[in-house]
Amino acid sequence: MIDDRLFEVSPRLGIHFEPIADGLPVLIIDNFYLHADELRSQALTLQFGPAHRAYPGRVAPLTSAGETLTSLLIRLLGIVNRRYLPRLPATQRIGDLTQAITDFAIVDLHPSDLGRHQRVPHVDPAPIFGLVYLNHEDRGGTLFFRRSGDRSAATPAPGYPTHSGDGFELVGRIAPAFNRLVVYPGFVPHSGEIAGDWITSDERFTSPRLTQWIIFRISDPQPRSPARLGGGAAIGGGGGGATFID
Repeated sequence: MIDDRLFEVSPRLGIHFEPIADGLPVLIIDNFYLHADELRSQALTLQFGPAHRAYPGRVAPLTSAGETLTSLLIRLLGIVNRRYLPRLPATQRIGDLTQAITDFAIVDLHPSDLGRHQRVPHVDPAPIFGLVYLNHEDRGGTLFFRRSGDRSAATPAPGYPTHSGDGFELVGRIAPAFNRLVVYPGFVPHSGEIAGDWITSDERFTSPRLTQWIIFRISDPQPRSPARLGGGAAIGGGGGGATFID
């Protein structure tokens, strides 16, 4: 259980947009949480369990949302609908999103244990994805790829996908920073930037890559399995309320 007050947003936000693959935008908000260190500490005490098959780690769903977290999710939904979606290219526009779901995730799978589908970039089953990086140590950012015509390899190269190859060209990167929220298009092939000695040592358990997921989607008349799209605390609605940016 996480103390709801820890989801209070910092009054000193650093907000900007950056282009990634083919000019698609990423929203970046630095210094996001007011109590980020406490939030990290409490998040690591949650009960983490198996994630969907593509994720190389474990997930801890939040079973409920208090007043502070609920307010945060509503505000973020409003920002995404009013300030982020209009920046998408006309050919890739999507309608207003109506639901935000959040939980926490850690990456701790040794590169030699990755399945075939985990060794290539992926797309998310939600159109827009948010991520809060919660490591002081360098645990990597997020890499974006473009599908290429070079798919000659029958089996992907071993290890996490961090370079061009196996039918994907590396075209963009979000740099990691502690307490940084990023919002990006989940429909672009991407991968966590998982590299370094930590992922092959005990550090992947003692100091894992910890992120908070915020999944933005259009409410499904027949909801998908939580194991596929996140089973954490959720809010729905039209995205009203105050915002950080307006």
